[in-house]
Order: sequence, then structure tokens, then C-alpha cells
Amino acid sequence: MGAAIGCAPLAQADLPQNYIALLQEADNRDLPADRFLETADMVAVLVEGGRAAVHQAVLDHIPDRAGDVADWPLPEPEPVAPEPETEPSAAPAETHETRSLGEGPVSISGGPGDSSGWLAGSLSRMRDDSWSGHFRAGVQLARGNTDLTHFNFAVELDRELEKGWRIDSQFEYFISDQSDQLTQDDWLVELRASRILDSGIGYYAGGSYERDLVGIYNNSAFFTAGAIWHVLDGERVDWGLRGGVGQRYREYALSGETTTDWVLEGGSSFSFDISDTTRFGSETTAYLGGGSRIDQRFTLTTRIFEDWAVQTALRIEREFEDQSTHDETDARLDVSLLYSFGG
Repeated sequence: MGAAIGCAPLAQADLPQNYIALLQEADNRDLPADRFLETADMVAVLVEGGRAAVHQAVLDHIPDRAGDVADWPLPEPEPVAPEPETEPSAAPAETHETRSLGEGPVSISGGPGDSSGWLAGSLSRMRDDSWSGHFRAGVQLARGNTDLTHFNFAVELDRELEKGWRIDSQFEYFISDQSDQLTQDDWLVELRASRILDSGIGYYAGGSYERDLVGIYNNSAFFTAGAIWHVLDGERVDWGLRGGVGQRYREYALSGETTTDWVLEGGSSFSFDISDTTRFGSETTAYLGGGSRIDQRFTLTTRIFEDWAVQTALRIEREFEDQSTHDETDARLDVSLLYSFGG
């Protein structure tokens, strides 16, 4: 018994509790050594490690019976790994991280599948399911059918979904009050849902509605569906083309007559980061068919601090339907204060 206790530390037996209880019950009954050994032998047949595991369990829980199993083997001692020689660690190299004003936040994704930790994964999931966009308010100068200076307000909401899906929406409102008389109360709503596949090809569906009390049409609407080709997708430049077919509804300003025509749509969306704080963008939409039209928007956005920016925008609309009472081309220049949010 003394020799068994005095040996080197042994591996702890992983004996189930119910078998330990069985051995303890045999001990409590004051069974003779041979009867106790029969019980212990039966347990050894049933458990992993055999007699060695049972021997260790007896030493740990029923030391008074150690003599009965003294002839049984013990588990092999766990090898003790030598302590590695330690060398003085070199002081970490001093680093200086600098970022320009216009750079985005430091990326927290460190590996495939965003495996840099629970925080990175949580933020990534939040980013995938969150809305982004901007609010804009400013002054607009209109030349063409009207010579007005008025105020505008706009909100844009975008959302990235799973499997390449994306939602883009925009609402614009224009109002002008001159000589205590409301001269313009117009608004524009646009919505487009699209899906881009890994090849850069995708499809979309969307529509728009516009009220323009000083244009050729008091009300016009358009619904379209078609294909998208994402031509460029770089760190500084993004360019996508789309083409589809749809219907255009129009209500004429003078007569109140309404008409609906099938048209083909072609579009281009382009953006280029001129610098870390300045971005140029252009959006072109052309309708070909009944009520042919081209609509071009050019923007120059300059960030001034944090999420605030100044945006200058030029919008040119040309209706190819001859109307003696209206100019075919309208040009609008916006200067706005913009607040961005989200991704």
C-alpha cells in the first residue's frame, strides 16, 4: 500500500460515477477480499481502462481496499513535458498608424468568413442587415420652362441583402414660395430592387413617380424590369449598365389627357472617388419609344467633417415629344448640405 501511494503522480481514472458507487456499496457490505475482487473484476470488464482504471478508482475513493487490488496494474503515469527554454522577447516594434481624413474605418475582418472574432462577425451581420443612405437639404436653381430659385429636400435609403440582392430608393421634394404665393410643389419617388450574380450579370425591377407642376407633364410614372451588367467594381470606381423594357404613364399639363406607352430603358450608374474626401457620380436614364426621354444627373460630393458633406448636383431632362408651349430641356442645379449614415 505504501509503495502504491509513494509512486509518481498517476493519470486520473475516468471511471463513471455509477461504477464508483457500485464499488463503494461492495465495500460498505464488508465483503471479504475475494468477493470484493469479484465485484471489482466485473467493473473492470465494463469500463475503459480495465483493471488499471479500477485500481486507480479504489486508491482515490476506497483507500481501505487498496490491499485487495495491490496485484492489479496501475495506469501509466502522465508524461511531464519539459518546460521550454524561454528567451527574452524582443520589444514590439513601434508602429505609427496614420489615416487620411477621408478613409473609412479600419477593417475588422481578418480572414475567410470574417473569422477575426465574435465582435467582427457581429458587426458584419449588423452591416449586412442595416440600411444606409443620406439626407439632403439645399437650394435649387431651375432654368428652362421656369426660372425659379427654390428649396429641396431629399432622402435616399439603400439596403444590401443576402445572395446579391439590393434595394435602392429615393424621395425628393421641391418647394418654392415667391411673393407669398406657392409656385412649385413637386416631388419624385424612385425604387429599384436588383440582384447581381458572381459573374457581374444580374437583373432588376423598379419604378418611379414624378409630379412636376411646371413641366410638360403634371404627373408621370414608369415601371421597368431588365438586366444589369456590373462593368467595374473597384476600390475607387464603380460602373453598372442596365437595360430593360417597361411602361411609361404621362398626364399632360395643359389638356389633362393621359397616355401609357411601352418603352425600352437604358441606364448607366457611375461613381469615381477623386480623392479620399471627394466623389463624382453620374446617373443616366433613357427611354426609347412612346414619350422618349433622357434624364442625366451629375453630382460632386465633398466631405467636410465626419458624416457631413456638401453636394453640388446638375440634373438635365430632355423630353423628345414636341410641345410648343414648353421647352424640351430642363436644367436644375442643386447645392445641398448632405448627411450620410450607415455603410
